[in-house]
Amino acid sequence: MIADDLASADALASLYDAGALQVPPWMALTVALASVRPAGLGATIDWLVAHRAELERAYADGGAAPLAVAAVPAGMQYQPELGYLDRARNDHALRERYLFADLVGQKSFSQAAIYAITGKELGPRHCELLDAFATANLLLDRRAWPMAVTRRVAARGGGVGAAALAGVAMMGSEVVAGAAAADCARFLERCQAATAAGRTVASVVAEALARREKIRGFGRPVVGPDERVPIIEELLRRHGRADLPFVTLLRAADDAFAAAKGLRSTAAAWAAAILLDFGLTPAQVQAVSNHWVMASVFAQATYADERGVIEPDAPARSAAPARPPARAHGGGGEMSKCATNQRLMSTVSEK
Repeated sequence: MIADDLASADALASLYDAGALQVPPWMALTVALASVRPAGLGATIDWLVAHRAELERAYADGGAAPLAVAAVPAGMQYQPELGYLDRARNDHALRERYLFADLVGQKSFSQAAIYAITGKELGPRHCELLDAFATANLLLDRRAWPMAVTRRVAARGGGVGAAALAGVAMMGSEVVAGAAAADCARFLERCQAATAAGRTVASVVAEALARREKIRGFGRPVVGPDERVPIIEELLRRHGRADLPFVTLLRAADDAFAAAKGLRSTAAAWAAAILLDFGLTPAQVQAVSNHWVMASVFAQATYADERGVIEPDAPARSAAPARPPARAHGGGGEMSKCATNQRLMSTVSEK
């Protein structure tokens, strides 16, 4: 029996729900593992092996039961709730608004999404800036780690869903996408507190470097200087937000990191500063940043799913004169070898 702890109970409940929806079993395990989060690869394998029977039972029970709405523990049933179907109104509550009555046709998708994620109602002009920022970050280079993983899965027939799951998993890294922006947001908050106490941003940077802290959002290994930064700065200038508090702190930190280590800020740092100036928390910075990146993940998944794996060019034909065909019973003639080779190549291609 799995240990009686809340994480394991959540894992089994999620596996039950995955079984109810007939989620592919391997995907269902990722849903369960997200709750228990073993410390390493070996610990993950050990946990799965040790609890195989309970995991299989939860998945099978979910698949066998009549379909019903999902349930979460009482401690996760918040008041007020984030959203729910209000059948009396035939509308969906979303925070303090109703989806059909208050948002559809009145707010852009970006405004509604930011409101759903953060609870903040931004005006059209503000969301115009964020839309432009997101567009500047619609990067699909297959050499980026989440993009490469997404393409591998989709190109070999894994499907858009599996490929997107793989790409999103790569965003669990601290060095890419929303996690990097959130880390930088926390650092900028430290800088804000330090300057309020009379210190300089440069002293905070020096202290962090002396402690050998890894501050995300400064320095871009492998690829080099971030080509998006000048575009982002121009967007801020055009929208009148180039001198707000966290953007100003970021510029000071950028100069300090450059002077000390030759590191310059990346788009993740600018996402942090821009969103902090809108009043977001670091967790919200991470969520909104990943919301933007998801478009790239699904674009990559769809593109690779449509194209698959490029077949290698057929070998050039030999100029040598054709040999006579092998006899019908000749096990080993050239025709037999060619047919065998073609079958082997076909098998490899199919795999």
